[in-house]
Amino acid sequence: MDFDRVVDRGGTLSVKWDNPGNAPGKPDIIPLWVADMDFPPPPAAVEAIARRAAHPIYGYTRTPADYLEAVARWYAERLGAKVEPGSILMAPSVMPAIGAAVRAFAAPDEAVIVMPPVYYPFFSIVRDNGRFLAEAPLARSPEGAWSLDERALDAAADAAQAQGHRPAALLVSSPHNPVGRVWSKADANAMLAFCERRGLTLLCDEIHADMILGDRPFRSLAAEDAGVVAFGGPNKTFNIAGLHISHVVAPREAERRVMKAALAALGSDSPNAFSIVAARAAYLEGASWLDELLDYLRGNDRFLRAFMAERLPGASAPPLEGTYLAWLDLRPILDRLGLADESAFARRLETEGRVKVSPGGIFGRGGEGHLRLNIACPRSTLAEGLERIASTVDAALLE
Repeated sequence: MDFDRVVDRGGTLSVKWDNPGNAPGKPDIIPLWVADMDFPPPPAAVEAIARRAAHPIYGYTRTPADYLEAVARWYAERLGAKVEPGSILMAPSVMPAIGAAVRAFAAPDEAVIVMPPVYYPFFSIVRDNGRFLAEAPLARSPEGAWSLDERALDAAADAAQAQGHRPAALLVSSPHNPVGRVWSKADANAMLAFCERRGLTLLCDEIHADMILGDRPFRSLAAEDAGVVAFGGPNKTFNIAGLHISHVVAPREAERRVMKAALAALGSDSPNAFSIVAARAAYLEGASWLDELLDYLRGNDRFLRAFMAERLPGASAPPLEGTYLAWLDLRPILDRLGLADESAFARRLETEGRVKVSPGGIFGRGGEGHLRLNIACPRSTLAEGLERIASTVDAALLE
């Protein structure tokens, strides 16, 4: 695959590229923020969509039995996890499914615990559904490594209970977005033990499960004989997020029954005409494409780190073990610029530097002074975006 090829995404109603901030006479904003990739999906998926589109009627569409078997086989072969096809439930995109789970496993005003800095829709999906948000911040070493904090989990549960909110669920990101951590076996065991001890359901967002760039193997909790509900899908893996398809794995019957009812209450537990054929083709024929993609992303990660060392001295990032989202610590640079937080710098990057990134503060406590940057694009695009960041820093230092 030619991942260096730049594909013009303008005019496609792209959330990422059809930016209202683009204006005549100015360079278009390079978007390094939202988590979709600038690469075409596996050819088999594109061909499957074309074949389906050739039929002029796009009616209600069922999930073929062999699709669930293909997903289970993918878990076994790619993730080393034994998942029964019967434990897999179809769902729309992951966040609507997580919203359904929050309502199903936590009663109104009960507590759902999250571990910031974390994917920022986690905060709104809990609050907007009338559940109490409890926070157990990740720990961070002096060297910048992020890790699970077991004491913070217990403290969050105790604090919620003291305020009259019974802890009901732990919502985690695995691999972790935005810090790029692939949880260790000890981390996973600690989460499972905490939930069992406290009587919580573990809601695990595994949408980046296939995006493993480091040496630590990913451990899916979808195969655990525990009170786990795991959310996954082909969206990030094969870059088909706009087709809106995902799945939920509940290994135990008790949680599966509750989750099935919650999805049915959405009135949307079946795929659309294009998502199912694209996902099926990708799971059946997309493994080699994914292997090539991961190698390319590792190269982009190396390029980013070399660029930071040369052009952004003082910037750092933890090892990118999973996802394609680099977590840049710019606090030394922001200090030199005299900026109190990263959000003002992110605004300046967009308006003056013409590059858009995600300011770390939106990811909650611990995100201050950081930027999240999507490296899943052709290297020339990444290079231009990074150059614009460095040039904006240089210009600000001269003021």
